[in-house]
Amino acid sequence: MSNQDPTQRSLELLEDIARENDWLTVTTHDREKFYLTVNGESRRWYMISARKNEFDGYNPFSEKAIWHINVRGAAQKYDLIRNNKYNADLCINTGRKSRELPIGDRLASLALSLRNDRRTAMSIPLLAQFIVCRREFLEEIIVFQDEGIMTEIDIDENFQNYLDIEDMNQNQEDEEEQSYIIENPPFMDFDEQFIDNPIMDEEFWEELNNRRLQEKIDKENLEQQGNYIHDWEREDDRNHERR
Repeated sequence: MSNQDPTQRSLELLEDIARENDWLTVTTHDREKFYLTVNGESRRWYMISARKNEFDGYNPFSEKAIWHINVRGAAQKYDLIRNNKYNADLCINTGRKSRELPIGDRLASLALSLRNDRRTAMSIPLLAQFIVCRREFLEEIIVFQDEGIMTEIDIDENFQNYLDIEDMNQNQEDEEEQSYIIENPPFMDFDEQFIDNPIMDEEFWEELNNRRLQEKIDKENLEQQGNYIHDWEREDDRNHERR
């Protein structure tokens, strides 16, 4: 094993972790695509996917720039496997310094952080929002990000911005504007009142419903204005015909 390259050793370490723990499964495809299924302590499920960027052969930088990592979350394993409407993307990744590590080490670090998701959520608010979100609410949510959740309503309002989220996160230069997994953070006991808090759930859902209601009212107002203008134009045409 000592004669192996760092990447190969890191991947074998990742596979060893999966064999020894039933909360993690690892699937690989030609050492260029990896799929990790993680069951967090909060009983939430996560899918980590990693693939090599197609342009890595032309990239003047090191390996840290050629891997694209994505994280999805779901309340139930069935939802995660089926990738149905109860899934949501989570805009989290390993830290900038971790990008210098072999891909196996990076994936292992991310998997362990998501396994300890309740503690990790103390340093990543968007992960905390995902953990307390009820399964039925996830149907309305597309992605959890630093700026807040993005719903189908937001997609309708600004579809192009949603298409650019992945590129924005991948090309982000300012480290403070992106959430990172902190290695060995000084965690305290997680506040259990923050998890599974029905008051927070109700406030979350009430805000979402208010936005949807306002969207419906605005749409109806526009339709009424359009009908009024149309009726006025027809009446004006009749007046011209009488003359």
